[in-house]
Amino acid sequence: MARASASQSDRSRWRRVPVEERLAHVNHLIVLHPCFRDAVALLKRCHEASGQSTEPVCGAILGASGVGKTSVVDHYRRSHPAEETETATRQPVLKVTLQPDARPKGIASDLLLALGDPAWSRGTVQTLTNRAVKLLNRCGVELIVMDEFHHLFDMDRARVMTKASQWLKVLIVNTGIPIVVCGMPEAEHVLRAEHTERRFKERLTLPCFTWRTTPGRREFCGMLKKLDTTLPLAKMSGLAAPDMAGRFFLATRGVPDYLMTLVRSATSEALTQRHEHIDMADLARVYESKLAMQRVLAEQENPFIGSLDKGALDRAQPADERRTAGVGLTPRAAKSRRKPLTAGQLLGGG
Repeated sequence: MARASASQSDRSRWRRVPVEERLAHVNHLIVLHPCFRDAVALLKRCHEASGQSTEPVCGAILGASGVGKTSVVDHYRRSHPAEETETATRQPVLKVTLQPDARPKGIASDLLLALGDPAWSRGTVQTLTNRAVKLLNRCGVELIVMDEFHHLFDMDRARVMTKASQWLKVLIVNTGIPIVVCGMPEAEHVLRAEHTERRFKERLTLPCFTWRTTPGRREFCGMLKKLDTTLPLAKMSGLAAPDMAGRFFLATRGVPDYLMTLVRSATSEALTQRHEHIDMADLARVYESKLAMQRVLAEQENPFIGSLDKGALDRAQPADERRTAGVGLTPRAAKSRRKPLTAGQLLGGG
C-alpha cells in the first residue's frame, strides 16, 4: 500500500521505475487524511472490543456516495487479511454488502455469500441464519462490516425495515460479534429505530471536503499537497498552489472519490506522454472524460481551462450538502452539457 511519505529529495528515483510499476503505485495510493484516520480508528475500537465485554461494541460510518467509506473498510480489511486453515478460510474482518429492499432472509443470504457458502440462497430464513451463525464461528470472524446499510430504510415509504432491524439485533446477541454498518446518511433513520439505537453507540459521519471555512480549505490543500508529494513522478505538480487548489475544488466539490479519480487519471496521462509532472491540460482532459457528466458538476465549465472562476468558487458547496454526490448521469444533466471543447482547449491551448 502506498502512503504519503516520499520526500522532494528522492523524487528523481521515479525516472528509473518502469511506467507499469508507477501506474500500479498510483492506483493503490491512499492518503490517510484526518477523517479517514477517524473512521479506521472506529473500526479498530469495535474490533478490539470483541470478546472483551458481554455486549459487542457496534458502530456506524455514514456519508454521501464517494466520501471514502468503502476505501476505509478495504484498507482495514487489508491489515487483517483472510488466511487458509485446515478446516476453513479464517476471515477476521468480514465485509457483507446488503442488497436493496433488505429483509431478514436476504441479509442472511448476503452473510452466507460473503462467507463463501455455495448454497447461500437456499433455505428458510431460520436455516440460513443458523448456517450463518455456525460459519461465522468456524471462520473466526471477529468483526462484521455491513455495507449499503441504508437498504434497511425504505425511501419510498419512509419507514425502517422493522423485521430486518430485529433480525440484526438477534444476530448480534447470538454471535457476540461486533458489527459496523456503513451507508448513506438516510441509514441514520435505521440507527434511531427501537431495535438498533442502543447497540450502535460508535458513530461517525464522513464529510466531503469544504472550501467555505479556513480549516476546510487548509485540510483540502493539505490533502492535495500529500498527494503531490506521493505521486510516482520525478517533479512536483503544484497541486496545492492556491489557483490550482481552487480549480480542484470546483472539479470535485470536495468528493474524495472524484479527487482521486482526477489525480490518478492525470498521472496516467502524464506518464503516457513521458512527462514527469501533471499539467493543466492533463487535468482538463481527465475532467472532461470522467467527471463532467456527474450531476453535481454538469452545469459548470471545465475548471481547468481558462482563468479560475473565483465567483463560482465562492458559491461552490460541498457535494454532500447538495446531496447529489455520486448520483451520476441523468437526462437533465446530459442535456445541460456545454458545447464540445476544441482540441486546442483540451491540449492546453486556451
